[in-house]
Amino acid sequence: MSGLKNYKKILNYLPQKISCMFKKIPYVTAESINEIRLRVNRPVSVTSLGENLFVTPSGALTSSASLGIICTLDDIAESFRAVCDYSVHSYQKEISLGYITTEGGNRVGICGTAVGTVQKIETVKYISGLNFRIANEVEGSGEKICRQLFEKGLTSVLVTGVPLCGKTTVLRDICRILGKKHRISIIDERGEIAACYHGVPQNNIGDFSDVLNGYDKKNGIETAIRVMSPELVVCDEIGGKSDCEAILASVNSGVRFLASVHGRKIEEILQREHIKKLICHGIFEYAVLLDSGLSVGQIKEIRKIGGE
Repeated sequence: MSGLKNYKKILNYLPQKISCMFKKIPYVTAESINEIRLRVNRPVSVTSLGENLFVTPSGALTSSASLGIICTLDDIAESFRAVCDYSVHSYQKEISLGYITTEGGNRVGICGTAVGTVQKIETVKYISGLNFRIANEVEGSGEKICRQLFEKGLTSVLVTGVPLCGKTTVLRDICRILGKKHRISIIDERGEIAACYHGVPQNNIGDFSDVLNGYDKKNGIETAIRVMSPELVVCDEIGGKSDCEAILASVNSGVRFLASVHGRKIEEILQREHIKKLICHGIFEYAVLLDSGLSVGQIKEIRKIGGE
């Protein structure tokens, strides 16, 4: 029920006319909503069970854009101020990264015009869209993986699947389970695993888990290994050159890794240059592919990809 609880929290950040519309949605329908999107001068939409739908003034979900309620620039501005706790200057770092984590661990993606240099975005102006991703703890979603892959001890695992297939939800639950007896360092670059709000994890991540919130993976992994002596390092959405170099740099530390990566098939991710390099160096031993849509979070395949 945490998804419904966090859904209700998101309504506090929406303009009143839009919040009232969402309050009319029956709870059984609201439970399936993963995202709420506000786009300037376009109808308010949601993602539910893999479908993109619009919301009518009566709280019904429809595939017809003409029936949806239109979001105005003033609506975006009102919602954005609320997300920033009415102190936009206090959130400049988060805004420059393109998202803000709110109470409950919900993440708000920000679309607009980037301001800065080619190397670094300093802020975002002319906000044109907000995407509220609803945090959802599903206790038990990681149990099958833990039974099959961690029963005899820690190992290194890649969790893959398309966006919104539940990768982060599964990572979080594995942390909850393994964190009962193993030292875990969570490199929570985007604040989605532990969902720290004002420094306090909003999610159950296990008694022996430590969170390095907002760290990029390179600095987070280096810091964790240097000062936290983890048995397992967990990070979300790896795949870039810098991510893989940071993991490779730890190859002699003996630490295990649990990470997610976007992909439709295991074969696909195994062919990517940087992932392939990690596997060749023996970093990851297993890959898990998750399903999406009506079967979101369900395991489609577990495959041994490295090790002895």
